[in-house]
Amino acid sequence: MASRREFLALSAAVPLLAPDPARASQEGGGSALVTGRIKPLKYEVLPGFLSKDQITPHHQAHYGGALKSLLQIEGELEGADRSKASANYAPVRELKREEVHAMNSVILHELYFDGMSAAGGNPGEGAREALQKRFGSIEKWLDDFKAAAVSARGWAILALHPVSGKLYNFVSDVHDVGIPVLGVPLVVIDCYEHAFYVDYKNRKGDYVSAYPRFVDWAEVDRRIKAVR
Repeated sequence: MASRREFLALSAAVPLLAPDPARASQEGGGSALVTGRIKPLKYEVLPGFLSKDQITPHHQAHYGGALKSLLQIEGELEGADRSKASANYAPVRELKREEVHAMNSVILHELYFDGMSAAGGNPGEGAREALQKRFGSIEKWLDDFKAAAVSARGWAILALHPVSGKLYNFVSDVHDVGIPVLGVPLVVIDCYEHAFYVDYKNRKGDYVSAYPRFVDWAEVDRRIKAVR
């Protein structure tokens, strides 16, 4: 059974997914779920990994497109006829399902873009200790994470589950499938072809292998501290 401390940690995870209004008002800060606008990128290019031609349409069309869909869905939900709700088929049912799909896409894209930097680096103390405790070594974690990413049709996610207190590498084939309830994403890689095809064509393995050098470990440490 989870301890009181583990359950209290859940409340600390909220800033990852829905930053408070004060933070949202700052330039470049705040999830699109709060501001209604896509977050600007911290970079235009990641030299040696992703070009501007790869990053810009991904950020604008796919992340931006997910936000546009979410806002449309939320607007349509306001006027949806709840009296015709049905588990078989009903407009309100489909809107509710698509709301989660679009919302997760927005958040996962933000975690992906915010979790990379040109400087890259090595895991900080917090991340290093957590990874070594769970996987035995950074190398063993990385092998498992790469395998998850190559296997994933949508996303690969290193997540901390606050109920078990353990780290997991999850595979998500669709935005709303494969993500555990309450799991807190720490490292997120977009494995859809649109994330790498301009620069890597069909060489997904090369994209996955290059990705770890550009993980923003300071951001990962911030995400870990937010739930501990």
